[in-house]
Amino acid sequence: MKKLLLSFPIIMGILFLGILISENNVNSVHHSSSNSEIIQSKDSTKSKLRIYYIRHAEGGHNVKKEWGIYPESEWPAYVGDHSAFTPKGIMQQSRVSKKLMRFNFDFVATSPAWRCKNTVLPYLEESKIKAEIWPELAEIYATKLIIAPDLPEHTATDKILGAGDAITLLPEEEPYFTLRKDGLNEFKKMRFPRDHSESAKENAMAKVIIDHVLELIENRSTSHKTILLSGHGSSGAAILRMLTKNPLNHFPQITNTGVWMVEQQDDGTFKLKMFNDVPFPE
Repeated sequence: MKKLLLSFPIIMGILFLGILISENNVNSVHHSSSNSEIIQSKDSTKSKLRIYYIRHAEGGHNVKKEWGIYPESEWPAYVGDHSAFTPKGIMQQSRVSKKLMRFNFDFVATSPAWRCKNTVLPYLEESKIKAEIWPELAEIYATKLIIAPDLPEHTATDKILGAGDAITLLPEEEPYFTLRKDGLNEFKKMRFPRDHSESAKENAMAKVIIDHVLELIENRSTSHKTILLSGHGSSGAAILRMLTKNPLNHFPQITNTGVWMVEQQDDGTFKLKMFNDVPFPE
């Protein structure tokens, strides 16, 4: 009996030590598994280039047609103004930062237009990210013809890229925006009939511009994998067509502050994953 009592603490010690070793092994395996999952997740994110595009908030020019039924003397000051948000646009802008903070953007570029810069300004202020002005994101007209294989080459003798007005930043904009050394001027706005009767030539000109956007994206993708572009409706549709090589027939327009996202696949192609903030069905 005395021997049994003496050996009891030894037995309990051995059992307790065994439990500790077992728990340590389990925790070690679990910790290793978690690290592996995190590393895989990070590697997966790094290997997938994602391009996000947000259209500007509703501007006064967007509602000019709606106010056409009223005498111009009754129009609010913002109607027809490209550099002013409507009350609805102000509300949309107030929600942009929360929407964009869900994503970890490591590069942001925006059209030089007031409405595009100010749409993402609250996000830039909160995230402490500085956006680069891309003149090529300015508004252009471009239909599905922009990806037609037989689209005629633009033959204008005038230079398009960098041949427009100089871009300037106001002092209050400088903490949030920067200019590219090779993007100090807007592109030259070519004149075409308002009815788009020369759409083939118009789209050929637009292709020159969007081709350069794709080149800029490719250059930035060597060091940035989650890119946000802030621009206009027509330009956003044109960039999406060029990236996906899809005419987007029967697609709705990009809504004000609506976001689309494409993800690069292993073969280099881009697949649409989100449109107007909603996951795009496979």
